[in-house]
Parts: sequence; structure tokens; C-alpha cells
Amino acid sequence: MRDSQAALTETLRRLDTLLQQAGKERDDVLNLEALSYESGIPPEAVTTLLQGDSVPEDDFGARIRSRITHLRETRRRPDGTRFTYSEIGEHFGSSGAAISALINGGGRSGPLAATQAGIESFFFGTPNGFLSAETAPALDAALQSVLRDLERADESSKDALFGFDDVRGVALRRAQGLPEHSWKVLQATLKALLEQDEMEGDL
Repeated sequence: MRDSQAALTETLRRLDTLLQQAGKERDDVLNLEALSYESGIPPEAVTTLLQGDSVPEDDFGARIRSRITHLRETRRRPDGTRFTYSEIGEHFGSSGAAISALINGGGRSGPLAATQAGIESFFFGTPNGFLSAETAPALDAALQSVLRDLERADESSKDALFGFDDVRGVALRRAQGLPEHSWKVLQATLKALLEQDEMEGDL
């Protein structure tokens, strides 16, 4: 496995673990169009990467051009029209002609680092590597907000579960150190007891 995919693999592992604990599926929290929007990767490539497979990489120049085009299409003016090359270039002291030449010139090489940083800062407020990131790291970056939301929800559920100040809280906090199989048995037991209590309360 290429090193560029290692971080994505780990993110997906953490994501699946949190989803399993929450009793959810990937489809409950992942939206292909949203991930494509955030990463600049076509939805079909997002699907392939989520399945654990790799996708062919464009050469550096083609990737830069594709991402600039993606940004102009997806991050538009309030009236829905695209930002012009001149507007983008003026943001960092370049010209519309230079941006146009970059987009239409072809070739394997990308822009100077200052040009890349300027374009990124125009759309994101700060340089962030969006234009040059390979597909797996780009998707990994897009998944981080989903992962943070799941981690916050997991912490909130644990706070609610372990929030007792008496012997119950001590016992439950100690239970966090159980082996994975034993913890799952305890979780299932607690869930069954809570559901039984709710049913009795409805009688």
C-alpha cells in the first residue's frame, strides 16, 4: 500500500469503529457529493477510495488545473456566477492572463508555489495544499470533519453513560478497560435493559 493512502486507511478504520459503536452505517454519515465538493475529487473516485482501492493519479499539472476548475465551479459569487481569472489573480498580485495560461497551457508542471498559495488563499482564506494534494490525502482531509463529529458524539454518549458520581460511575468507567468482546457484551446488555425499562414505562 502506498504511503499516501496510509492516513486515509487509518481514518476509515476509526470512522468504521465509531459508526459500529453508534449502530450506524457509512451511508448514514457520508455523502458522496459533499465529499467530492470538499476534496475536489470526482464522486466515482471517492467511491473507489472509500472501498479501499486506489485510483490513478493525474500528473501534477493536470491535478492543479482540475482543482482550480473545480473551485471555480463550486465556490461561486453570491449571484451564482464564477469568479473571473482576473479576480483570482488580483488577490495575490497576478493577472487574469497568467491564471488563464496556467489553466489552458497544459503540460505536466504546475504553478509556482506562490501562485498555488495565492489561489488557495483566494478561495479558502489561507494556503492549505488543496490544489496539489493527491487523491487519498485529499479525501482524508475531507473526512476529518465527519470524524470529529462522530468523536464528539461518542464522547457525549460516554459522558452520559459514565456520568454517575456513585458506585455505578466507578464500575462503568472501569469497564472501559475490558477487552473488546467483553465490552460489546456489556453494551448489548445495557442496551437491552434500557429498552426493557422504556417498554415498562410505556405500560
